Amino acid sequence: MQITLLSILTPYKENYNGTSALPYHLMVHRPKNVDITIYSFNNNHLPDDKIKETETELNVIIKKIKLPKWFLLVFKFHLLFIRLFLKYPIHHYIKVPSNIVNEIKQASPNGIWVYGAELSRVVKQFDGFKCVHTLPDSEALYYHRMMGTRFVFNSPLQYWKCAFMYRKFRRMENDFSEDQNVWIHTVGDADAKFIKDMNPKLQVKFIRHPHYETKTSLSLSKGEDVSLRRFHTPIRLLIAGQYNYYMKQDADQLISELKCNNSRIQKLKNNYSLTFLGKGWEEHVAGLKNVGWNVNHIAFAPDYIEEIAKHNIQISPISIGTGTKGKVLDALANGLLVIGSEYAMENIAVENGKSTIVYQQPEDVPEILEGILSNIPQYEQMAMAGMKNMEDSHGRNVVSKELFQLFD
Repeated sequence: MQITLLSILTPYKENYNGTSALPYHLMVHRPKNVDITIYSFNNNHLPDDKIKETETELNVIIKKIKLPKWFLLVFKFHLLFIRLFLKYPIHHYIKVPSNIVNEIKQASPNGIWVYGAELSRVVKQFDGFKCVHTLPDSEALYYHRMMGTRFVFNSPLQYWKCAFMYRKFRRMENDFSEDQNVWIHTVGDADAKFIKDMNPKLQVKFIRHPHYETKTSLSLSKGEDVSLRRFHTPIRLLIAGQYNYYMKQDADQLISELKCNNSRIQKLKNNYSLTFLGKGWEEHVAGLKNVGWNVNHIAFAPDYIEEIAKHNIQISPISIGTGTKGKVLDALANGLLVIGSEYAMENIAVENGKSTIVYQQPEDVPEILEGILSNIPQYEQMAMAGMKNMEDSHGRNVVSKELFQLFD
């Protein structure tokens, strides 16, 4: 099977100036009969040596497409204000040059794979071909959810900015190709349903997000001893990700609770250490240190997976977002027990109380942490169950097979 991938970003094993890792990991363990040629606008500016690296690791051919001159001028001369007058998001107006369209059509691939929600015009350049359009998330749903958060609702400027972007993305997603040869592919179930509700004529498919790299050698399918993943003393907690809109609301509430002066919090201080991995946490780190927490801050880890694998429990206080949260998958796949919000755990093949813990509100987390101390082996087993679920439902070969079946 010959597939042509048209992408706004050049795939790479890690996110490089954008979400470039998803297409990489969808291809790395693809079925052996799938050959892929990639045409990329390289909007993530992946260097040539890393492009060669990707070609070798994925056994693909990568051809760069020049971005339109008008697009480059807009960014060079800081003319982004023109977005105010556009019906759709600015990247939506990018198209593949006609000579490359002709080159691809003459090659007669079995299918066209388009990566990037805003490249829906590119999909329509290949009418008649079987096509999979990987978004991977609904941006309209993201802004819809943003407008419901307290910190946006209480800020008129932020609220109207979100409302403005919501209208643009809703128009764009509503106008996706209704051709029955086209599948819209998301990594979020809620995203798929949101798009389908907007336009029932669309073919929309939710496929679970693949997990990425792991540092543990433990393979539960082979029956190794789970004692290899015993919790440390003190138990190592991790909060991973930048301090931004995605986590601000829940994180602020959680950390406020951790700074309380009561017997429960004192017990947690004696039995847990806490690491923040990501930028922007300086104020919260200082505040927790001042009340006696054993807390560490790593703004950037050269090897992210190696760093998270040193920990036992990840708290994911995600208050907004769509699709699947990659950092949650990373933690689960590396044997960490994840305590997270409903948004953190959505679209992931885990079950509350069996392979993860979903809190109802961030103020509940201290009580959950106290409960873990009363039966540590139970929660070590829960972490292993989450890791097993990643192998079974989010393994790269499993997910890749499901994706490429859409071209059959």
